[in-house]
Amino acid sequence: MEANSDPQDKAVRVRMRKPWRKLSIAGALKVGISPMPAWVSFAIALFVTVSAVDDFRLFFVTHQDGIFPWWGLVGTVSYWALWMALAFRPQLAAPALLVLLVTMYENEQPIGALVLIFAALPVAAYRVSTRALIAIVGTFLVWQIAWVLGVSTLSPAALWGYFFITFLLIAPGLAVKILRERSVQAAQAQLAAKETAARAALEQRTELARELHDVVTHGLTMIAVQANLGKLADDGPVKEESLNEIGAMARNSLDDLRRLLRTMRTEDLPLAGGPSGSAGVSPSPATIDLALSVADTQKRLNSLGVLTLVKTSGDLSRIPNGLRSTVLRILQESATNIAKHTGHSSECHISLEVLDDRLELTIRNRMTPGKPRLPVSGTGLVGLRERASRLGGTLEAGPEEGWWRIYAVLPFQGPRTLR
Repeated sequence: MEANSDPQDKAVRVRMRKPWRKLSIAGALKVGISPMPAWVSFAIALFVTVSAVDDFRLFFVTHQDGIFPWWGLVGTVSYWALWMALAFRPQLAAPALLVLLVTMYENEQPIGALVLIFAALPVAAYRVSTRALIAIVGTFLVWQIAWVLGVSTLSPAALWGYFFITFLLIAPGLAVKILRERSVQAAQAQLAAKETAARAALEQRTELARELHDVVTHGLTMIAVQANLGKLADDGPVKEESLNEIGAMARNSLDDLRRLLRTMRTEDLPLAGGPSGSAGVSPSPATIDLALSVADTQKRLNSLGVLTLVKTSGDLSRIPNGLRSTVLRILQESATNIAKHTGHSSECHISLEVLDDRLELTIRNRMTPGKPRLPVSGTGLVGLRERASRLGGTLEAGPEEGWWRIYAVLPFQGPRTLR
């Protein structure tokens, strides 16, 4: 599995090492709020609270005449709110900054408040969403123009220095924010690739387990029925024929089991899907002879006393290899169910019709009353329906006027190719 996923993992590692290669304006605008460690938020909250408490103390100590410039006190609360928002509620940082700028506007030299705003810019560049950062920076730049030209004693030439400092301070936080976002996306892509690989491997193992069930059930059922026939037979030739059938079925079942075990031990399970990206199961390298398989099914059912008639229409060689194992499993599961449920002197009709774009397979057998001659698992038909569905086809099973009917439609161009 690791060998097959190496190219994808390598691409993910490249994106993680060089995330700036795929930067875009549209992608940067979608970057949201970035997390901050709890201890950093606590440190910010503690510092700004202590600073605000000290400002409150100085406010009342300095103005003991009772004439208080309340706008200054509002400014203290505003910068405290701004930093608390950056620490715990970054979505409120923009409104808090707007309130702070309003309280600062009438002050000709708001040195302390300006320092706090400039210090907040790099934190905001990392913490708030990109759209909120644009609103914060844009509002602050407009405020700078209005304040320098209308209120401040600074010359307009100093405005360009403030502009430069503003952009300089937001650059590091914004760069870290974008790089972190690309790193998170790369990690998510790597996790998604691993989950896809795990799902594909699980589907592969489920498919192998289903086929193992079909092989074991079919082989053991036929062996058990032939053993019962040989035990009840009086003449030697019938017993000898039953033993020959048991030996043939045992050898075939062992061959299938060996093939499945070799497949299950293979480390490089297929992961890649088709053009649509859906994972599939690799087709078997061996081509199944369906004409021979149908004849073999007919022979075995006839040997159990079930008169079996076969009708084929079209060229069986046109059936894709990816469908052949499913057709074979339908034949085997149907023969297994017939051996379990029907008695002697029953009847079975098998019809294969090869059309231009699909195969239609119909298997009908007369239903006989009584309990099954052998234990029934109830999972065989469920597995067949799943196989047909994965191929883009359908499988119906049920009684029909005294017959048990299995009808499968398998398209030649399905969403997946089964082994």
